[in-house]
Amino acid sequence: MTVRRPAAPAKVDLEGFEVEADMIRVLANPKRLQIVDLLGRGPRTVTEIADWLNLSLPNASQHLRVMKDRGIVGSRREGHEVRYGLRNPVLAESCRIVRRALLAEPRGRPAHRGRAWNRAPTVPSHAL
Repeated sequence: MTVRRPAAPAKVDLEGFEVEADMIRVLANPKRLQIVDLLGRGPRTVTEIADWLNLSLPNASQHLRVMKDRGIVGSRREGHEVRYGLRNPVLAESCRIVRRALLAEPRGRPAHRGRAWNRAPTVPSHAL
């Protein structure tokens, strides 16, 4: 019987992982995740963002500045207003997918985290 070895992993894109980790660090704040969700529905002014999320204007501006510095959001002047939007709209959908996956898990029960890894291994039927 021949044992198949898994294919060698493709060359790891370390720079890509660094960029991803930096973005995750920036988004590791519930208010910033809410901003991503809100901006995923369309561009908003800082006043609209502050009102929707019950933030002070300075606090909303600070979050937006951090996100803008990391390239997550961009801004555009429209008359007297500055509107903020996501530079990559896929980010909002990605965050929604992660949120749905996390909310599907039992909350507040660390023993259940990673439960897929704790299941007994299954043997494919063709191997029997």
